[in-house]
Amino acid sequence: MIGYTVGAPAGTLRRAVGPYVGYVERAATPLARREAAVSRCVLVLGWGAPLDVRDPRDPAAGATSVASFTAGLSDSWVDTITAPGAAAGIQLMLDPLVATRILGRPLGELANQVVSVDQLDGAALRPLRDLPARLGAATTWAERFTLLDQAFGARLASTPEPDPRLAAAWRRLVTTGGAVPVPALATEAGWSRRQLTAVFRRELGLPPKVLARLVRFERARRAVSRAATDGWATVAADAGYYDQAHLIRDFRAFTGSTPTRLTPPPAYASA
Repeated sequence: MIGYTVGAPAGTLRRAVGPYVGYVERAATPLARREAAVSRCVLVLGWGAPLDVRDPRDPAAGATSVASFTAGLSDSWVDTITAPGAAAGIQLMLDPLVATRILGRPLGELANQVVSVDQLDGAALRPLRDLPARLGAATTWAERFTLLDQAFGARLASTPEPDPRLAAAWRRLVTTGGAVPVPALATEAGWSRRQLTAVFRRELGLPPKVLARLVRFERARRAVSRAATDGWATVAADAGYYDQAHLIRDFRAFTGSTPTRLTPPPAYASA
Protein backbone atom coordinates (compact mmCIF):
# COMPACT_ATOMS: atom_id res chain seq x y z
CA MET A 1 0.00 0.00 0.00
CA ILE A 2 1.29 3.44 -0.87
CA GLY A 3 -0.13 6.89 -0.29
CA TYR A 4 1.00 10.23 -1.71
CA THR A 5 0.79 13.80 -0.44
CA VAL A 6 1.90 16.44 -2.92
CA GLY A 7 2.90 19.99 -2.07
CA ALA A 8 4.01 23.04 -4.04
CA PRO A 9 7.34 24.67 -3.19
CA ALA A 10 7.08 28.29 -2.19
CA GLY A 11 7.55 31.16 -4.63
CA THR A 12 10.41 30.90 -7.11
CA LEU A 13 11.35 27.45 -5.82
CA ARG A 14 8.32 26.00 -7.61
CA ARG A 15 9.93 26.06 -11.04
CA ALA A 16 13.34 24.99 -9.75
CA VAL A 17 12.52 21.86 -7.77
CA GLY A 18 9.11 20.76 -9.03
CA PRO A 19 6.44 19.42 -6.65
CA TYR A 20 7.25 17.88 -3.30
CA VAL A 21 5.96 14.31 -3.50
CA GLY A 22 5.56 12.88 -0.01
CA TYR A 23 4.96 9.14 0.23
CA VAL A 24 4.19 6.49 2.82
CA GLU A 25 4.67 2.89 1.76
CA ARG A 26 3.83 -0.28 3.68
CA ALA A 27 4.65 -3.71 2.25
CA ALA A 28 4.76 -7.21 3.70
CA THR A 29 7.10 -8.38 0.93
CA PRO A 30 9.80 -6.63 -1.14
CA LEU A 31 8.32 -4.20 -3.66
CA ALA A 32 10.13 -4.09 -7.03
CA ARG A 33 9.95 -1.28 -9.58
CA ARG A 34 11.73 -0.15 -12.71
CA GLU A 35 12.56 3.56 -12.84
CA ALA A 36 13.04 5.19 -16.25
CA ALA A 37 15.86 7.62 -16.97
CA VAL A 38 14.86 11.27 -16.56
CA SER A 39 16.39 14.61 -17.48
CA ARG A 40 16.22 15.85 -13.90
CA CYS A 41 18.26 15.01 -10.84
CA VAL A 42 16.34 12.83 -8.40
CA LEU A 43 16.55 13.63 -4.69
CA VAL A 44 14.84 11.37 -2.16
CA LEU A 45 14.84 12.32 1.53
CA GLY A 46 13.48 9.29 3.30
CA TRP A 47 13.15 7.58 6.65
CA GLY A 48 12.12 4.03 7.50
CA ALA A 49 12.79 0.97 5.32
CA PRO A 50 15.66 1.43 2.85
CA LEU A 51 15.55 1.12 -0.92
CA ASP A 52 17.87 -1.14 -2.95
CA VAL A 53 18.90 0.39 -6.29
CA ARG A 54 20.45 -1.82 -8.98
CA ASP A 55 22.06 -0.68 -12.21
CA PRO A 56 21.16 -3.26 -14.89
CA ARG A 57 24.37 -2.50 -16.79
CA ASP A 58 26.55 -3.63 -13.89
CA PRO A 59 24.85 -6.59 -12.14
CA ALA A 60 28.12 -7.65 -10.53
CA ALA A 61 28.17 -4.42 -8.51
CA GLY A 62 25.11 -5.48 -6.51
CA ALA A 63 22.61 -3.06 -5.02
CA THR A 64 23.04 0.28 -3.28
CA SER A 65 20.89 0.28 -0.14
CA VAL A 66 19.74 3.78 0.81
CA ALA A 67 16.81 5.61 2.41
CA SER A 68 17.95 9.13 1.44
CA PHE A 69 19.86 9.61 -1.77
CA THR A 70 20.45 11.63 -4.88
CA ALA A 71 20.72 10.19 -8.38
CA GLY A 72 22.57 12.09 -11.06
CA LEU A 73 21.39 12.15 -14.64
CA SER A 74 21.57 8.70 -16.22
CA ASP A 75 21.40 7.24 -19.71
CA SER A 76 19.69 4.06 -18.49
CA TRP A 77 16.89 2.84 -16.28
CA VAL A 78 17.44 1.35 -12.80
CA ASP A 79 15.67 -1.37 -10.84
CA THR A 80 14.58 -0.58 -7.28
CA ILE A 81 13.38 -2.84 -4.48
CA THR A 82 11.81 -1.47 -1.31
CA ALA A 83 12.44 -3.64 1.75
CA PRO A 84 9.44 -5.02 3.67
CA GLY A 85 8.09 -2.72 6.35
CA ALA A 86 7.15 0.93 6.43
CA ALA A 87 8.99 3.53 4.40
CA ALA A 88 8.31 7.22 4.06
CA GLY A 89 9.96 10.18 2.46
CA ILE A 90 9.78 13.03 0.00
CA GLN A 91 10.90 12.82 -3.61
CA LEU A 92 11.94 15.81 -5.68
CA MET A 93 12.94 16.21 -9.32
CA LEU A 94 15.57 18.94 -9.48
CA ASP A 95 16.42 20.94 -12.56
CA PRO A 96 20.08 19.96 -13.25
CA LEU A 97 21.33 23.54 -12.99
CA VAL A 98 19.57 23.91 -9.63
CA ALA A 99 20.82 20.50 -8.45
CA THR A 100 24.45 21.56 -8.87
CA ARG A 101 23.83 24.44 -6.46
CA ILE A 102 21.83 22.47 -3.89
CA LEU A 103 24.23 19.52 -3.91
CA GLY A 104 27.38 21.64 -4.05
CA ARG A 105 29.03 19.85 -6.97
CA PRO A 106 28.80 19.52 -10.74
CA LEU A 107 26.56 16.66 -11.83
CA GLY A 108 29.45 15.12 -13.73
CA GLU A 109 30.49 13.75 -10.32
CA LEU A 110 27.12 12.02 -9.92
CA ALA A 111 26.35 10.82 -13.47
CA ASN A 112 24.90 7.30 -13.57
CA GLN A 113 25.29 7.02 -9.81
CA VAL A 114 23.13 6.77 -6.71
CA VAL A 115 24.77 8.53 -3.76
CA SER A 116 23.55 8.49 -0.18
CA VAL A 117 22.83 11.95 1.21
CA ASP A 118 25.14 11.03 4.12
CA GLN A 119 28.03 10.86 1.65
CA LEU A 120 27.60 14.44 0.44
CA ASP A 121 30.58 15.97 2.20
CA GLY A 122 31.24 19.58 3.11
CA ALA A 123 30.17 21.77 6.01
CA ALA A 124 27.78 23.75 3.79
CA LEU A 125 25.79 20.58 3.09
CA ARG A 126 25.25 19.61 6.71
CA PRO A 127 21.69 21.09 6.70
CA LEU A 128 20.88 18.84 3.75
CA ARG A 129 22.35 15.77 5.48
CA ASP A 130 20.29 16.58 8.58
CA LEU A 131 17.03 16.99 6.65
CA PRO A 132 15.83 13.33 6.64
CA ALA A 133 15.87 13.15 10.45
CA ARG A 134 14.12 16.50 10.77
CA LEU A 135 11.51 15.53 8.19
CA GLY A 136 10.86 12.23 9.94
CA ALA A 137 10.40 14.00 13.28
CA ALA A 138 7.87 16.46 11.85
CA THR A 139 4.21 15.60 12.49
CA THR A 140 2.53 16.97 9.33
CA TRP A 141 3.32 17.12 5.62
CA ALA A 142 2.81 20.88 5.65
CA GLU A 143 5.54 21.19 8.28
CA ARG A 144 7.85 18.99 6.21
CA PHE A 145 7.28 21.01 3.06
CA THR A 146 8.06 24.21 4.97
CA LEU A 147 11.35 22.69 6.13
CA LEU A 148 12.23 21.98 2.50
CA ASP A 149 11.35 25.53 1.46
CA GLN A 150 13.64 26.91 4.13
CA ALA A 151 16.55 24.55 3.38
CA PHE A 152 16.45 24.94 -0.40
CA GLY A 153 15.80 28.67 -0.26
CA ALA A 154 18.84 29.19 1.98
CA ARG A 155 21.00 26.96 -0.21
CA LEU A 156 20.13 28.77 -3.43
CA ALA A 157 20.56 32.17 -1.81
CA SER A 158 24.14 31.26 -0.85
CA THR A 159 25.31 29.80 -4.18
CA PRO A 160 26.10 31.53 -7.49
CA GLU A 161 23.99 31.28 -10.62
CA PRO A 162 25.30 28.89 -13.31
CA ASP A 163 27.26 30.07 -16.34
CA PRO A 164 24.65 31.93 -18.44
CA ARG A 165 25.92 30.24 -21.62
CA LEU A 166 25.33 26.80 -20.12
CA ALA A 167 21.94 27.87 -18.75
CA ALA A 168 20.86 29.20 -22.16
CA ALA A 169 22.03 26.03 -23.93
CA TRP A 170 20.22 23.77 -21.49
CA ARG A 171 16.98 25.78 -21.71
CA ARG A 172 17.18 25.75 -25.49
CA LEU A 173 17.57 21.97 -25.49
CA VAL A 174 14.52 21.61 -23.24
CA THR A 175 12.26 24.11 -25.01
CA THR A 176 12.92 22.54 -28.42
CA GLY A 177 12.17 19.06 -27.11
CA GLY A 178 15.73 17.98 -27.90
CA ALA A 179 15.34 18.99 -31.55
CA VAL A 180 18.09 21.61 -31.77
CA PRO A 181 21.23 20.19 -33.48
CA VAL A 182 24.31 20.05 -31.27
CA PRO A 183 26.46 22.15 -33.68
CA ALA A 184 23.80 24.88 -33.64
CA LEU A 185 23.63 24.70 -29.85
CA ALA A 186 27.40 25.13 -29.63
CA THR A 187 27.35 28.10 -32.02
CA GLU A 188 24.62 29.83 -30.04
CA ALA A 189 26.62 29.35 -26.84
CA GLY A 190 29.82 30.66 -28.41
CA TRP A 191 31.66 27.37 -27.89
CA SER A 192 33.07 24.76 -30.21
CA ARG A 193 31.21 21.46 -30.30
CA ARG A 194 34.01 19.89 -28.27
CA GLN A 195 33.82 22.65 -25.65
CA LEU A 196 30.04 22.32 -25.40
CA THR A 197 30.31 18.57 -24.91
CA ALA A 198 32.99 18.97 -22.24
CA VAL A 199 30.93 21.56 -20.33
CA PHE A 200 27.77 19.43 -20.50
CA ARG A 201 29.63 16.32 -19.30
CA ARG A 202 31.22 18.21 -16.41
CA GLU A 203 28.26 20.29 -15.26
CA LEU A 204 25.24 18.14 -16.22
CA GLY A 205 26.76 14.67 -16.34
CA LEU A 206 25.84 13.67 -19.91
CA PRO A 207 26.85 14.95 -23.36
CA PRO A 208 24.37 17.17 -25.23
CA LYS A 209 23.50 14.52 -27.83
CA VAL A 210 22.44 12.03 -25.13
CA LEU A 211 20.53 14.71 -23.23
CA ALA A 212 18.71 15.68 -26.43
CA ARG A 213 17.65 12.04 -26.85
CA LEU A 214 16.52 11.92 -23.23
CA VAL A 215 14.44 15.10 -23.51
CA ARG A 216 12.87 13.81 -26.73
CA PHE A 217 12.10 10.43 -25.10
CA GLU A 218 10.36 12.15 -22.18
CA ARG A 219 8.21 14.09 -24.61
CA ALA A 220 7.18 10.84 -26.30
CA ARG A 221 6.57 9.07 -22.99
CA ARG A 222 4.14 11.78 -21.89
CA ALA A 223 2.14 11.04 -25.06
CA VAL A 224 1.99 7.25 -24.62
CA SER A 225 -1.75 7.33 -23.89
CA ARG A 226 -2.38 8.93 -27.33
CA ALA A 227 -0.96 5.94 -29.20
CA ALA A 228 -4.22 3.97 -28.94
CA THR A 229 -6.05 6.58 -30.99
CA ASP A 230 -3.36 8.38 -33.00
CA GLY A 231 -0.92 5.49 -33.57
CA TRP A 232 2.72 5.13 -32.64
CA ALA A 233 3.97 6.64 -35.90
CA THR A 234 2.16 9.90 -35.04
CA VAL A 235 3.47 9.92 -31.48
CA ALA A 236 7.00 9.35 -32.80
CA ALA A 237 6.73 12.14 -35.37
CA ASP A 238 5.24 14.64 -32.91
CA ALA A 239 8.08 13.94 -30.47
CA GLY A 240 10.69 14.58 -33.15
CA TYR A 241 11.69 11.03 -34.08
CA TYR A 242 12.57 10.07 -37.64
CA ASP A 243 10.41 6.99 -37.38
CA GLN A 244 8.85 4.52 -34.96
CA ALA A 245 11.98 2.35 -34.88
CA HIS A 246 14.03 5.21 -33.38
CA LEU A 247 11.35 5.77 -30.75
CA ILE A 248 11.42 2.08 -29.76
CA ARG A 249 15.22 2.17 -29.56
CA ASP A 250 15.14 5.03 -27.06
CA PHE A 251 12.36 3.46 -25.00
CA ARG A 252 14.45 0.28 -24.67
CA ALA A 253 17.54 2.30 -23.73
CA PHE A 254 15.85 4.51 -21.15
CA THR A 255 13.23 2.14 -19.69
CA GLY A 256 14.38 -1.37 -20.54
CA SER A 257 11.02 -1.97 -22.19
CA THR A 258 8.93 -1.16 -25.27
CA PRO A 259 6.41 1.72 -25.44
CA THR A 260 3.42 -0.63 -25.47
CA ARG A 261 4.32 -1.95 -22.01
CA LEU A 262 4.50 1.46 -20.35
CA THR A 263 2.02 3.93 -18.94
CA PRO A 264 2.58 7.70 -19.02
CA PRO A 265 4.63 9.07 -16.11
CA PRO A 266 2.58 10.37 -13.17
CA ALA A 267 1.53 14.01 -13.46
CA TYR A 268 1.48 15.13 -9.83
CA ALA A 269 -0.68 18.16 -9.18
CA SER A 270 0.79 20.45 -6.57
CA ALA A 271 -1.46 21.15 -3.62
